Amino acid sequence: MSDIVSMSYSANKAAGLSVYAVDDVGDGSIERAQALLVGIKHGAEKAIGSAIKYAAKSGEAHAAKVIRKEYFVSASDFKKYTKSKRRIVADSSGTTVEINYAGYHIPLLKFNTTVKPNGRVSVRVKRSSARTVLDHVFSSSVGSGHTGLYERTTKRRLPIEEKFGPSTPQMMDYNDDVSQEIGDHIREMFDKRIDHEILAVMNGWRA
Repeated sequence: MSDIVSMSYSANKAAGLSVYAVDDVGDGSIERAQALLVGIKHGAEKAIGSAIKYAAKSGEAHAAKVIRKEYFVSASDFKKYTKSKRRIVADSSGTTVEINYAGYHIPLLKFNTTVKPNGRVSVRVKRSSARTVLDHVFSSSVGSGHTGLYERTTKRRLPIEEKFGPSTPQMMDYNDDVSQEIGDHIREMFDKRIDHEILAVMNGWRA
């Protein structure tokens, strides 16, 4: 199954892996904030920064909801393995905002996995896929108590590698419709929030 990868748990935590970017957020809204807050030092920067932080978190929550239609993953696990970074980019063409979502591969055990009393493991990652039996894969707790699905890489007892599903950005970029819906939601949330943040700066609510 292409949605299943093998690696050490520590390697996955160190990798960060895929990045999903949403750019060109706030077309027109940024210019409005800059015009209205021109007399307040760093005013537009504060308003834009607060609005994009709100939009990024809202986008993450919306993505979790959308992804659950395609994958067997809980919203809490999706959020746990997702990180977002935001930045304001100013150049000769104007000011834009970017959101980058980076994420780890989610342990395969977090998906729709069944471990029978005899130890046999089967899993479904996508809702559109059939349940697949994974021969030679077993459930175990290792290290600091992390429980996962593992497979031996040789005929010896060790070493073993953990099985993972796709990373959160890979799921966000699953197809053009999913990607577009997430991006549209983020832009909509930014446009809705920016007026509130402009007012907050004008009234001195933002330090």
